This record gives sequence, structure tokens and C-alpha cells, in this order.
Amino acid sequence: MVRSLGVSLAEAYPQVAATWLQERNGGLTPEKASPKMAVDVWWRCPAGHEWQERIGNRTSMPKWKNGDIAACRECVGYRVSYTYPVCKHTAMVTPGAAARKRDRCWGCQSQWWQENEPRLKAELSAAAKAAAGRAGELLDAVPLPQDMPAPLATEWRWWASKHLQGAIAAEEIMGKEGAGEETLARVTAMGARLLPSTEDAGRAAATDGVLRLLDQAHWAEGWLHVRTGRGPRPVPEEDLEGAAILLGDILADWSQGAAEAAAQNRAMGHRPPATAEITRSLTQAVTSFRDENVIGPIAKHARTYRELRLPVVPDGKGRFGRLDVVIWLPGMSDLVVEIDSRPNAASAQKLAFARDAGAYPLWVRFGTGGIEKIDGVMVLDIREAVQGVLNAGAS
Repeated sequence: MVRSLGVSLAEAYPQVAATWLQERNGGLTPEKASPKMAVDVWWRCPAGHEWQERIGNRTSMPKWKNGDIAACRECVGYRVSYTYPVCKHTAMVTPGAAARKRDRCWGCQSQWWQENEPRLKAELSAAAKAAAGRAGELLDAVPLPQDMPAPLATEWRWWASKHLQGAIAAEEIMGKEGAGEETLARVTAMGARLLPSTEDAGRAAATDGVLRLLDQAHWAEGWLHVRTGRGPRPVPEEDLEGAAILLGDILADWSQGAAEAAAQNRAMGHRPPATAEITRSLTQAVTSFRDENVIGPIAKHARTYRELRLPVVPDGKGRFGRLDVVIWLPGMSDLVVEIDSRPNAASAQKLAFARDAGAYPLWVRFGTGGIEKIDGVMVLDIREAVQGVLNAGAS
């Protein structure tokens, strides 16, 4: 027998108890139930709406009840009863969800997707590719701000095409009526407000160093430099040299540890690390610049980012470039680091921009080719150190 402890639901909340649907709740009654009992039971409002809900939820007072503890979600329009036409399950959903007229409830839709996932993914991919022309025509008609930089418009076009083609495919394959129109409206609205203001860029640069555009992370200080139109403001040479010394110490420690690891691996019959492995390892080492033993107590406030986009289109490219590593320090200039195994004109352009934007531009170079000198950019030549790593343990 179920018994309540203390005050019963009938005593504490008679209005709620009056909506108790006894014929569907077995032997449990409002007199036996406690107000906060974590049990799902059936209810019926005076208008005849029936639903199942936990007792503890029923006695709570969220905003939608508007002061009426016994309010019915369906009567006040907070939820409506919707029967999914394919799976026939009925649930209380928001009016907006009901208006979408989905075929299956979430659980049945998930099961159906798992059973048909390989086929549907192939069909959706093919339909999305086939929709490229139609999506392009729709996007051609979308007006963009006249002052939007061409590369940013290119980024928007790529992002909008991906989403619009996917929505058109969903309409055709999944029967999602109106998905194309909804997505077109969304990408159009995004295009109209995409260009960040000076205030937006400045706020992001001061907060955490990142500006979010088109679901992508951009270097906020770079956008602030572009939006303000200010002239170059490189950091003092002695400060740049100090940053290079700190990073050089980190790389020296890295080379020693990497050489020991390479020698051990070679002794076990493994090959020396490939260029891609060296690059990944160096990137990890560079990010340790933000550790407390390098920059002190400020480290707990620092942020490290990889592959941040910046408003620079390298020669021969059609889209914005990306920075290998950015270390954001509150109240200080950002550290921008590029890591290359050979001469890279794109890195030179990105670092020159970072220099003019007021960052510490540092270029870690290893591998083959000569070392390019750029005014205001500090190059850390570790070609010999990396070669020592590659040769470690060789007979």
C-alpha cells in the first residue's frame, strides 16, 4: 500500500487534487500522495483535457500558470495535444512544434533514422549536390550590405549554400515542408547583419579574443584593426624579443623531449616522426606558452585558440586565412604564431597583418627552404633542432 508522509496532496493543494483522474491512477489517491512525490499520474482539467504528469511538477508554479496552481497547459495555450500521424503516439508539445506537423515522435523518429541512416545520408548528399544550381540562383537574389568586404561575402556564400542545399534536400528526401524557405530567410537575415561593428569587434577583443561569424571563430583583434581603419601599430621591438625568448625556451624543452621520444621509438623499430607529426607536436608545445610557469598568475585568465580565421585573403586563395595559434592575454597584446616546415607566402602575409594589428607575430620555422625576413616579425629558426629530433637514435 502506498502511503504519504506528512501533509497529503489533497490537504496541501485541493485545487490540484480536484483534477486527479482517479479511474486511471489505480489505488493511489490524493489523500495518499504527497505534494512533491516523483510519480507520474493522470490528470483531467474541467475542460476535459487528460494528460500524464509528475505530481511534483503539478504542484510547482512556473510562469505559464500565471498564478493558477491547477492550470492546464492546454487550456492556457502553453502546450497542446498532438498525435503524430505515422507512429500514432500522442504527446503534449508547444503550439509551434504542433504546427510543424512532424510525422513521428522523437523516439520513433530516432529509431527510424537509425534503421535507414546509410540510405538516407546517401540520398541527402546526392540531393544536396543536385540542388547547388537552385540554391545559387536563390542566393544571387539576396542583397548584401555594400560595405561588406568581398572575402566576407564569399564566406557567407559558402556557409549559406551549404545550409540551403541541405534544406532543399531535406524537403525532397525527408518531406520537411518549408525547410528551404525557412533556411533562405535565415541566411538572408544573417547576410544583412553579418559585418561586425567596431563595437562588436572591440568587445570581443577585450572579452576573450574571439568574434563569432557564420558559426566560425574569427580573430577579434584583426577585425577591430580592419573596422577602425587605424594604421599599423607594431609592438615595441624589445617586447617582441622578450616574447620570442620565452617561446624559444619552450621550443628548446620540446626538442629535448621530442629527441628522447624519437630515440626510444627508433629503438623499438619505429620510423622517425613525419612532418605532420612534428607540426602537431610543435603546435601543442606552443600552446603551453599560456602555462603559469611561463607567464605567471595571468595564465588562469589566458585563452588559447587554433585555426582562428582572420580578415586576410592570402594570394591565390579565395577565402580568409587561418592562424595556427593565437594566445589571448587580458589587457595585453595577443600572441600570433605560425608554424611551417617550408617557406609559406600565406603565413608571411598573415603575420604581417598581425604585426600591424598590434599582436606579437612569431614564426616557427623548421624543415626545408630558406628563412624569409619580415620587418616586425620574429622568426624562430629551429631547423637544426628538428633535424636532431629526426636523427635521434640513428646508428
